[in-house]
Amino acid sequence: MSLAEEICEVVCEGFKVRKVPVGYSVLTPWTWFSGEPLTFFIREEKGQARLEDSGLLVADLQGMGLDLGSENRRALLASLLTEHRAFLDDDDSQFATEWMTIDRVASRIPEFLSFLLRVQDLLFLNRDKVRSTFKEDLASAIQDRFEGEAEIILGQAPIPRLPQYIVDILVAHRDGRNIAIFAGVSDVSVLQAVLFQKELQIKGIDDFKAFLIFEDMNGARVSQRNRSIAINSDLEIGDWGGGRLEVVEKVYRHVH
Repeated sequence: MSLAEEICEVVCEGFKVRKVPVGYSVLTPWTWFSGEPLTFFIREEKGQARLEDSGLLVADLQGMGLDLGSENRRALLASLLTEHRAFLDDDDSQFATEWMTIDRVASRIPEFLSFLLRVQDLLFLNRDKVRSTFKEDLASAIQDRFEGEAEIILGQAPIPRLPQYIVDILVAHRDGRNIAIFAGVSDVSVLQAVLFQKELQIKGIDDFKAFLIFEDMNGARVSQRNRSIAINSDLEIGDWGGGRLEVVEKVYRHVH
């Protein structure tokens, strides 16, 4: 199987892989915050390869006002890079992985995509107050409904093999079943949920069920395109704005 075929097997439908002089370009069905399609590259040299961004992401982030000189943002960026086994190549101003053998490249794509999606959060640090209120309300409602039946864990990576996926709310039921809930408050959080679900399928993890709960399905925070991607995926979907009780009951029914 060629590298192009391996890539297409790992990533979900809608990705376009094209041979280019440095190796391969991969056009994703998702958009960068600027509205441009999110694209990354697989660079090949001397029997090895690495994943890297388009070469424009750092400039785009700074153009949108991200101050990488800020100690807080610099620390958050360093944490994201470490968590996703990536680094910032200062010579080229590119986010990239280490060099690896070609047969390892396809399995690293979801992790690198997760980084490219989450790094956009650095732009929105000052917009989290309303979002956190929604998450708190959702967590409180889930806690009340599952009282005595499950442990509710917030903001953790519940699967050691997938440390890059931070789940907003984990319902760890006493019978061993788990529900991973992502709060759909932005394009980034929605695409994280889609990637998480895809990883569950790829790695054959069957004791977790992934939920994406939108704060408001019809709100402007998530693009129509990314809402459609989520709806057409294997995620379980809920709309908090359309009925809080119904959302909680839908989650509850998945362990009963």
